[in-house]
Amino acid sequence: MKAVLWLGMWLACFSVSAQERPRDVEIVSAEFGVFDASNPRETLFGPTRLIPHKVGQRYGWVIEVRTRKRSLSVREEYLLPNRAAEATEIKGADVVALIPLERRSQVSQRQLVPQDGRIFGEWEIGPNEPAGRRHLQVVVEDEIAASFEYEVTYAAANGGQRFAPAPFSTL
Repeated sequence: MKAVLWLGMWLACFSVSAQERPRDVEIVSAEFGVFDASNPRETLFGPTRLIPHKVGQRYGWVIEVRTRKRSLSVREEYLLPNRAAEATEIKGADVVALIPLERRSQVSQRQLVPQDGRIFGEWEIGPNEPAGRRHLQVVVEDEIAASFEYEVTYAAANGGQRFAPAPFSTL
């Protein structure tokens, strides 16, 4: 009886509910924008939601974290731009399914090592990448860390007035 009581007290002391458990990762801040690596000695980041539609333009996010973990599980989920006229055809076993492009999303999963308390997600505009609005959600350690709405736009690429990123910061 004494052993059962001792075991119960021990379990009560060391069992922590999910609500009381300290978080392994704290999200301090999150920004979306463009990267400039024209100087090989440093990469600069400028927050913006308008991405110039120029082949090779680098863009993405920077998330500042507080954690003791050596690496973080990161999942990026985003909806591809709306092009209602296009669809993807999937064939299989006498069935053809058309999936409208606005209903397709892409997901990437990877382990990232924080550098100076920050993690980064970066892409580059490709030659066949369409312009348009996108929605990106970044999930860190199974918790939504950030959600971004942004637009890849020809106006920004052509020096239009719509593209005015904030001053760059060194990463």
